[in-house]
Amino acid sequence: MNSIEITEGELGSFTKEYLLDLPVPSVVGFQGSLGAGKTTIIKNIIRNLGIEEMVTSPTFNIVRSYNKEDLDVYHVDLYRISSIHEFNDLDLPLFKENTLFFIEWSDLLPTANLDNWRLITIEVIDENTRKISY
Repeated sequence: MNSIEITEGELGSFTKEYLLDLPVPSVVGFQGSLGAGKTTIIKNIIRNLGIEEMVTSPTFNIVRSYNKEDLDVYHVDLYRISSIHEFNDLDLPLFKENTLFFIEWSDLLPTANLDNWRLITIEVIDENTRKISY
């Protein structure tokens, strides 16, 4: 597992580099405390994919989807999910051809369900710095 400490100003460089090694299809789970920067990182990744529409948090909708040519991108927030059954009821096309999933609060799911997922853990170092393990 790799780790890096970054500031928000370095986030663009990190997400561009991360995308270079991200196969399609992929599911990436994000873990970290409230306010750690999960949504900020996902927004940056989605923008670096060339998606120009406004990227907003799916906290209340649970799932937001975006499209760039033949790539479908999903931003999922599990904060309000209370069981694995609710997650399964979303019937998400995980690992479908030409899809990328970025899932916040993946630590709320049983780890057995995270097979083949890439995980990113975000730790708050201070107000401006985060440690990202991936």
